Amino acid sequence: MKGYRITNRTRFIAFVAMSIIIFTLIFNFVFELSTAQSATETEYIKVGVMSGDSLWSIAETYMPDMDTREAVYIIKQVNGLDSNIIPAGSTLEIPV
Repeated sequence: MKGYRITNRTRFIAFVAMSIIIFTLIFNFVFELSTAQSATETEYIKVGVMSGDSLWSIAETYMPDMDTREAVYIIKQVNGLDSNIIPAGSTLEIPV
């Protein structure tokens, strides 16, 4: 049986480290271990839009602890809104 001799220790360590990294990446990709899911469920409240309401005023009222610009962005994302105009009588879901 033929034996192998390590002539460059640094190159061998780099090869082993890269092999472990590549194996780990492939393993995570195959078994989808890289998808993180929150352990907490987000709760929503339904808010009816009245005449004169805006996303800004709704965000300030129902999400006061957050930056209003960020709250407006989140409300638009949750409700699938493309514009800042919301018709009176519609219902929005607001994360609590």
